[in-house]
Amino acid sequence: MQVTSTDVKNNFGKYLKACKTENVIITKNGRRQALLLFYPGGAEMGRVGEPAITYGTTPQKEERVTYRQFLEMTEKSDHRYELIDGKVYLLASPSFIHQKVLGNLYSAFREYFKEHEDCGPFLSPLDIELMHRPLALLRELTEDDINVVQPDLVVLCDYEKDIDASDKYKGTPTLAIEILSPSSRSKDQIKKLDLYMESGIDECWIVDPSNHAVIVYVFHNHEIEENAMYMRGQTARSVRFPGLQVAVDALF
Repeated sequence: MQVTSTDVKNNFGKYLKACKTENVIITKNGRRQALLLFYPGGAEMGRVGEPAITYGTTPQKEERVTYRQFLEMTEKSDHRYELIDGKVYLLASPSFIHQKVLGNLYSAFREYFKEHEDCGPFLSPLDIELMHRPLALLRELTEDDINVVQPDLVVLCDYEKDIDASDKYKGTPTLAIEILSPSSRSKDQIKKLDLYMESGIDECWIVDPSNHAVIVYVFHNHEIEENAMYMRGQTARSVRFPGLQVAVDALF
């Protein structure tokens, strides 16, 4: 569901109820600005995520950097970084529960793709270069429009053709998964979700260890076509890959 900020202001209670069954995207002046999500259990029943500055940690450089500058910086560092909309972010070290969930996801995905060998799951760290493709309708895209991210897990299809001479992947994943942490929650649910939607990725899973939930987003023509939330006792299912499913209880 997509609504204006004015409508939310005038009917906030209505949309708090609505977000129990679907995510509410809030727009201002025609642009997506926030996402209203339902969080079952605890005192926090609904949450408005607004674009914030922090992601993992605060940006390592407040000023915008070019794509080439980012490559030069990361080539000399052992740390993990992402480049999002011209800003550089240091990725925090993952927690135990993060790695447990990631391992369980990978095992389930790996088993499924044994029978679907044209695609396969790959774990972070793996640099994925993405662009906001709708920008091409407004102007010519340049290399400085490239964002470099490291989803926790990606599914790549027919990927051999997308490996360059330096053994770097240069294609677009079919599916991406982000596992939320306290430091990355707002960015993963808003900024990176928006990037995945506009880059040509077909499907994104947001895994929330705090609430034992999995949200599956399906994209079409750079918009959210459908989404579903799966809780304990339920089974998360892929739309892009029929038969790919994971019991939520088995993740945590």
